[in-house]
Amino acid sequence: MRFVDWWLGTSTWCHAPLTVTRPPSILDSPIQIPTLHVPEDVYYRSFVFSNETTQDCMHILNDREINRRAGMGHEQRRRSFTAGRIALRTLLADHLDIDPVDVPLVIEPSGRLACPETGLHLSLAHSGDVAIAVCSARNVGVDLEQIRSKPASLLDYILADEEREHVHNLDLDSERTLFLCWTVKEAVLKANGTGLRRSPRLVRTKIDTAASHAEVRDPADESWDVHFGLSDHYAAALAVERRPR
Repeated sequence: MRFVDWWLGTSTWCHAPLTVTRPPSILDSPIQIPTLHVPEDVYYRSFVFSNETTQDCMHILNDREINRRAGMGHEQRRRSFTAGRIALRTLLADHLDIDPVDVPLVIEPSGRLACPETGLHLSLAHSGDVAIAVCSARNVGVDLEQIRSKPASLLDYILADEEREHVHNLDLDSERTLFLCWTVKEAVLKANGTGLRRSPRLVRTKIDTAASHAEVRDPADESWDVHFGLSDHYAAALAVERRPR
């Protein structure tokens, strides 16, 4: 979910042979998103929408996805949706060694994407023309946001009381701090399946900017490791269920 949607109160929450199963990397695009540290058991794919690269991959969407895309009234929403499905389908195709169009994606009653009978947890995020997809045998959640000007007061609105001193002492400007905290918290809420049905204030963070890592407790007091990255224009965060010690 885009940060602005939540803030405005709208948080309700090919089949020809495929010659290229891995779409052009984010590194091939002038749009740059942050580098994320990805644990060895987490698989990751990013995709940037462009008319040329996307047209080559459109055949991997199934009929349901094509119809859903056609019913979207805004072009930017269609672009984001398409980038997300391409990222997720090509990621799972590589991991499962099948054609992307054959990846059995379903939407669960909770709204989460799933790939039945694979034992994989999935998460997908998009912002603007960029999408990130992840999968793992562990619970995972990913979030991506474009950094843009927002009132500084929004930061305190999403922070728990016990976080405020720690967060305000981070060596970051106010916009980066806001979007870092937001992506870290939303990645965890997506991973635990509650999404923005639970307030970000109920997610408590301890952020280490030097290590690009946060230790996080969710509303159920479960622990998560969150790996994050910041660039000039984007904040991204990957939440991973903590292994038992």
